[in-house]
Amino acid sequence: MKLSFWQLLVCLFILMHFGQCQKWPNLPQNKNKIYERLYNATYRLLSSLLAPTCSQVLYNDNNIQSEYISPQGLSGRVLPIGTFPSTILALGYFYGSVCPTRNISAEENSIQAFDLVRIAYDEKYLITHVEFIAHLRTNRRLTFITSIAFDKDYKLCGYDGQIRNPGLTLDPRTDEEHEIKINTICNIEQRYCTGTLQQYSNSSDCQQFLRTKIPLGSFDRADQGNVICRFMHTFYVPSFPSIHCSDLGPTGGGVCIDKTVDFYYNQTNFLACAHTQ
Repeated sequence: MKLSFWQLLVCLFILMHFGQCQKWPNLPQNKNKIYERLYNATYRLLSSLLAPTCSQVLYNDNNIQSEYISPQGLSGRVLPIGTFPSTILALGYFYGSVCPTRNISAEENSIQAFDLVRIAYDEKYLITHVEFIAHLRTNRRLTFITSIAFDKDYKLCGYDGQIRNPGLTLDPRTDEEHEIKINTICNIEQRYCTGTLQQYSNSSDCQQFLRTKIPLGSFDRADQGNVICRFMHTFYVPSFPSIHCSDLGPTGGGVCIDKTVDFYYNQTNFLACAHTQ
């Protein structure tokens, strides 16, 4: 059977169109598969913030970090807690802030459960934008609004987020609570920061400095030169004393220091590591 010119043209168009569809990576059905994988990766990552998984990842039990963290590295920030340009800092803060430290009673800010309120997907990169509510051990709640970047294997490589109203939720309400924060800092420093890592000659000197030389501050300014910043870093000292002991000391270790607003605008793109869909 012979085909007319127009019939041949129609057949050629259909074949070309079908071939393009086969090669085009972002058809609706492919997008849905990508978004499904992004949802699963995000939910699995948030679940890893719960005990005991968070501790296992923090200490890399049985090389478990390789299941969650990209081999290309990790960086991120969570305001107003801090900015973390290296893998060891980004990993330590991501898990250390919310996970009970081994051999120490559970931190008051450890997460007991979470609610994933909403999730949105970037159209071009493996990035999710999430809002989740963390239920803390103290029966308080914190809302996190965070963008999360994944590599080609859907493993975490970057994050950039904020906490809603941390000061209103966590700030000391009484002088007694203020003193508890100071005593915690000094007890942790005296126990873990020994030898060349020592920051104060004794506990009394530590308490005197924290009471008279720097302000109490607020969890709304938890990366500034105040007592609250140093208290936050007591979560990390037991796991990484060589990195964080100086954060408790008089200098603030270059971390618990006052920063200008320009500091926050002059940071790298923590989501640039995300793989293209």
